[in-house]
Amino acid sequence: MNTEKPLGAGLIAFAIAGILVTMQISVRTFNDDPGPRLFPLLGFSILLFCGLGMLLTRSKISDVLREEEEAAAGTDQTPAARRGAIMFGLLVAYSLALWLLGYYIATPLMVYAFYHTIAGAERRVWWRGALYGLAVTGGVHLVFSELLNTLLPSGILF
Repeated sequence: MNTEKPLGAGLIAFAIAGILVTMQISVRTFNDDPGPRLFPLLGFSILLFCGLGMLLTRSKISDVLREEEEAAAGTDQTPAARRGAIMFGLLVAYSLALWLLGYYIATPLMVYAFYHTIAGAERRVWWRGALYGLAVTGGVHLVFSELLNTLLPSGILF
């Protein structure tokens, strides 16, 4: 089933509605302060461009997913559904790991696990997942802890 076109149209409608609602926000700000409109406008603009991209291009992903579904016709789950369930479980595990272990231990482990799930068996390399885990952890630390001076979660065990 081709769901890219309806999903793209839905994203465009949602983005336009979000932009219209965001433009109604009125708050006095200083001259150099972007105010509360900046991040919603940025997010809805990204959604708008993604929706346009989905409408205007034909994706090969639907062909790949259809082939995977045909190959797994004898099983109770398609590989895409199984991968989605694993990703949901990883998100739940990440929230628990942040609470127990803290950001600096949980994030590299979970980014590696996400890479391991997304890459698939044919493209999976252990050192690339470890590099992604360290790069994402370091990048988020740099932006949030150093530049924005916010605290990252510390776990109850460490």
